[in-house]
Amino acid sequence: MTFAWPWLLLLILAPLGLLIKKPMSTYSQEAIAHPYLATIGSQSQKSQKRKWVSGRFFLVWLTWSLLIVALARPQWLGEPTAQPNIGRSVMLSVDISGSMGETDMVWNNQRVARYQAVQAIVGDFAIERRGDFLGLVVFGSFADIQAPLTPDVDAVKNILIDLLPGMAGDSTAIGDGLALAVQRLREIDTPEKVIILLSDGENHAGSITPLDAAEIAKQSDIRVHTIGFGRKGSAFFGDAVDAKTLSEIANLTGGQFFRATSSAELQSVFAAIDTLEPSEDAGQEYRVVSEWFYWPLSLAMLLTMLLTTSHLWFRRQTIQ
Repeated sequence: MTFAWPWLLLLILAPLGLLIKKPMSTYSQEAIAHPYLATIGSQSQKSQKRKWVSGRFFLVWLTWSLLIVALARPQWLGEPTAQPNIGRSVMLSVDISGSMGETDMVWNNQRVARYQAVQAIVGDFAIERRGDFLGLVVFGSFADIQAPLTPDVDAVKNILIDLLPGMAGDSTAIGDGLALAVQRLREIDTPEKVIILLSDGENHAGSITPLDAAEIAKQSDIRVHTIGFGRKGSAFFGDAVDAKTLSEIANLTGGQFFRATSSAELQSVFAAIDTLEPSEDAGQEYRVVSEWFYWPLSLAMLLTMLLTTSHLWFRRQTIQ
């Protein structure tokens, strides 16, 4: 708890100066010069009136104190949070075609499917991108946006964990996956725009060719880093990575092409991309400020109503 203008709290003591100048008993024995309190001083001889003056003075002072507290603006400060300096918008475009279910990878000494290695490695990469906008597009037979561009990198990682091969169909539409990522990046204004496209196959579906999508990315000043992922000579799918097309996409847009045939190589690829596209450092810290002035102000208003009502009642009693 703090106050925006704490020096105003000194004014709380101002009414107490009246007691120092003249004790309360004196006020109960003679008329008070202030016009608002003149009627109180006029009946100072009565014991009931002395109690009334004392009690009323306390309530007036309490009301005054609450108003001063409200004017000083009490505030509650939240935990300090670093404001990120948004420097890059990074779209992940990830292949989740049926072939991503091929169990030809090893992670933590266990055999895993390609998509599981991607979930672990790309998820760790996402967490390290604090300070950037991060989004996720997935593609199989068609492309779909899974996470819009957001600074919440934890949310992107959690979405990655839920991906399964074949969710977007078993074929591979690299062009559509790239085009959708380009479309999302064109909607946001940041200094740097980057796409990381990962695929383990060739473009066999979709309405846009990979090179047409790459041309649009180039015209929009968007770099595309491409990754061909998967072992050579897979028992079911073979070495279907279209390294030529992925390399052309990267060269056309000013990015780089990487080939990864293992989880360790894929991890090294994302470490290299992290170096090529460093995330911004956190900016200045800030705190969420909650204003609480309305609490003392509301109490002061209630006391004012109470004082007004009690004054009218007391006057009616004295008249009777």
